Amino acid sequence: MEQCHVCKMRNRGNSVFVDTKKLPVMEKKVRKLEDQNEYESRCLWKEVAFSLKNRDVDAATEAKHRLEERRRAGAGGRKEKETQGETRFFREDGGAITEPAGEVRHGGVCL
Repeated sequence: MEQCHVCKMRNRGNSVFVDTKKLPVMEKKVRKLEDQNEYESRCLWKEVAFSLKNRDVDAATEAKHRLEERRRAGAGGRKEKETQGETRFFREDGGAITEPAGEVRHGGVCL
């Protein structure tokens, strides 16, 4: 998708919200896969990404299915044991998400 449109309900028109072709390409700043934890996003999704890059949708679908099943099994095990998954960077404190630096966020808005 090169453009994202905003639909105006009153007059049923739409306008371009963002045109990605006009945006500069941003270089990713991430650690190498071998330096990442096994549960970090790029490690978890590397098979899916590799398959999609090689235009192998069937292999990507299978890899995604295995990943989803692994997550379901982990969630089911935690539910059965009545435990929560460990987070690395954030902690829940009375409904608020607290970052290690002590900054508290409510509903994604930094207070």
